[in-house]
Amino acid sequence: MASDDAARSAALRLLNTWEEQQHPFEELVAAIDTALSDGRDQRFARQLALGVLCWRKRLDWIIGHFCRRPVDKLDSTVRNILRLGVYQTTFMDRVPERAAIHTSVELAKRHGALHASGLINAVLRNLQRQPGRITYPDIKVDPVRHLALYHSHPEWLVQRWRKRWGQESASLLLEANNRPSDLWLRLNPLRTDAPSLCAELDLDPGPAGYYRALTPSQIFRSHAYSEGHFQIQDPSAGLAVALLDPQPEENILDLCSAPGGKTTQIAECMRDTGMVLAADLSPQRLLRVRENAQRLHLNSIRPVALDARSLGPTLFDRVLVDAPCSGTGIIGRHPDARWHKEADQLAPLTARQTEILARAFTYLRPGGVLVYSTCSIEPEENEDIVETFLELNPTAQLEEASDHLPDDDRAQRYVQTRPGQHIGDGSFSARIRKKIP
Repeated sequence: MASDDAARSAALRLLNTWEEQQHPFEELVAAIDTALSDGRDQRFARQLALGVLCWRKRLDWIIGHFCRRPVDKLDSTVRNILRLGVYQTTFMDRVPERAAIHTSVELAKRHGALHASGLINAVLRNLQRQPGRITYPDIKVDPVRHLALYHSHPEWLVQRWRKRWGQESASLLLEANNRPSDLWLRLNPLRTDAPSLCAELDLDPGPAGYYRALTPSQIFRSHAYSEGHFQIQDPSAGLAVALLDPQPEENILDLCSAPGGKTTQIAECMRDTGMVLAADLSPQRLLRVRENAQRLHLNSIRPVALDARSLGPTLFDRVLVDAPCSGTGIIGRHPDARWHKEADQLAPLTARQTEILARAFTYLRPGGVLVYSTCSIEPEENEDIVETFLELNPTAQLEEASDHLPDDDRAQRYVQTRPGQHIGDGSFSARIRKKIP
């Protein structure tokens, strides 16, 4: 089997497994690395699988123009072979259309879909000959459906984002979600400095302390990575810790800490003095916290597997609540996740977030600071949670983010970032102080 054909077969198997099991893409991608020994093949297979998962709604719409049978009635293998073929001909300039068509037919023969090889060939050849047949709903008549199909997003998300920010801003967000996410590095100032890091790696400076990897494939094999000179972290994720403003020798609680990006950032801000209690429900996920702390040579982090209800009477100088959320701010980083989300999932999430925030506040000493953060861009999970909490807790006082991050235009009453408007992912942070009686 040719190299590219092996990559396409691996991508097809991943797509079929994803449809059957609905596991996150990152949990399945290891199978690609196992099936393919060549790095180029691994990257091509990942690109194909991620591209299809990202654009599947638009791909199905295109297929529907040339297929007599409804797309959702096709066998999953046939449907995914068609999606792979259309993705290559529509979105990948470096793949010749002839090759995309031929290899799609060959995939059908190898993966138990010989009966559909004629259909696959006909659909892809008709697309090649008549691309002008593809039309989308009139944006003036049905803007939500147009945007959802063209940008491949669930209609409920498009509708709420368009209603909140307007059509132009919503379109920018949708476009940003469909672009490959950059790989960002956060400098560990306790181990190296910016000139040394940039001398070893191919980096582009970003917000203070952050660097965009121009050659991501070299990052995890580098001496700088193994020696703990940096941590992978999106700049927007670091805003919560910047707002928390940890100080040396403090005792700090980091709830929901895994995989440890913010935890290690806190320890670095404290110059690895004091103590960071890194709490998380999952012992397995806490292994990532330990691994990152060890690689970064940070000794002040204490991982512990428990939830916010089990900490006992200890009070902390500062508390970070990085709450579990819908993750609508990081859809660009996890393109498959958009298809797992439903509007009715928000209510259970907000109930849990409210409970975690209330419990976390009890562990904060009088005069101490708590930061509540999410990677969501939905107000129900962000400002609504905080405002309700403030109304119910007279000892809680919001401190406006702009007072603590005065040079950052993303900081106003809260810190809210949005893909398409700001660098990096979507995030939210609020700073709350416990009044001294």
